[in-house]
Amino acid sequence: MAYRHFIFDLYGTLADIRTDENDPALWENMARFLSFQGWIADAARLRREYVFFCRVAQQRREALNQRRGVQGPSEPDVADVWRMMLKRHNPSDEEITQICRLFRALSLKKLRLFPGAADVLRALRTHGRQVYLLTNAQAVFTMPELKMLGIDAAFDGLLLSSQEGVKKPSPAFFALLSRRFRLDADACLMIGNDDRCDCRGAAAAGMDSLYIRTEQSPAPSGPLPSNCRRIRRITDVMRFL
Repeated sequence: MAYRHFIFDLYGTLADIRTDENDPALWENMARFLSFQGWIADAARLRREYVFFCRVAQQRREALNQRRGVQGPSEPDVADVWRMMLKRHNPSDEEITQICRLFRALSLKKLRLFPGAADVLRALRTHGRQVYLLTNAQAVFTMPELKMLGIDAAFDGLLLSSQEGVKKPSPAFFALLSRRFRLDADACLMIGNDDRCDCRGAAAAGMDSLYIRTEQSPAPSGPLPSNCRRIRRITDVMRFL
């Protein structure tokens, strides 16, 4: 099969990442920063409110998707979580963006490309293939992280779950990618490290897939779909040109 469209997951597939939102120092530093603004100064309270408003944002997005007839897992925007938390202080959009990025920076323990990932993205386009990013991620910090990794210009198109309100393995997320960029599912190859989100999601959308197991991969949910193949490293993608 000659694939024309190569669709990548980001975290755990192209990028080796580790974050820790349970780190007490994260919440102490966030509370300290917010206290400079005259806002939330208590770390324990801040963490409780964050957990609470994450649930609120999730419920609101699920209700909105139901009204729109969108099936599958929903994805709220973390910026909306912080906006609700700090509503009484009326923060600007720029302040919310900076708070979200600070939170991410403080929780981030590791972020780097897997060896050969950038070379694969360049080589695919050099060989005339189209390259897309379809990932469960928050745009407010994923967009700058793509720049940090040096791959922000590596894609012909990208879809981030926080911007669309839906995430993998929802068939709606894959269908949105196909519609927006006019992709033929038969000519698509999805590459990811999550057998359920990436491989089963792709299979439900009529797309073949490659599964790569990395440190960030969740425990397998069962046998891989019949149209999914395993690879050992990201550079193995080049065998499927």
